[in-house]
Amino acid sequence: VEEYVKSRGGDRVIKKILIANNGMAATKSILSMRQWAYMELGDERAIQFVAMATPEDLKANAEYVRLADSFVEVPAGKNLNNYANVDIITKVAQER
Repeated sequence: VEEYVKSRGGDRVIKKILIANNGMAATKSILSMRQWAYMELGDERAIQFVAMATPEDLKANAEYVRLADSFVEVPAGKNLNNYANVDIITKVAQER
């Protein structure tokens, strides 16, 4: 990944991405980025994915959680409690 970034004039390597969404949007994001990593880097696992997941997502065995490399449990309820809460997203991103 480092060589890829440098060869394109970049200086910051992204090795891990926080998926701060759920459902089909999260699933499509992970699948799309894994496909890109395979096509560009030859390794679909070159970038790690950390998914935010509510207890409901975990209980449902949500596909995006299964696709992610790891997950962080976030509070249940309205999106303002989790996926739309900037403070929670920032905290999770900094801790992971």
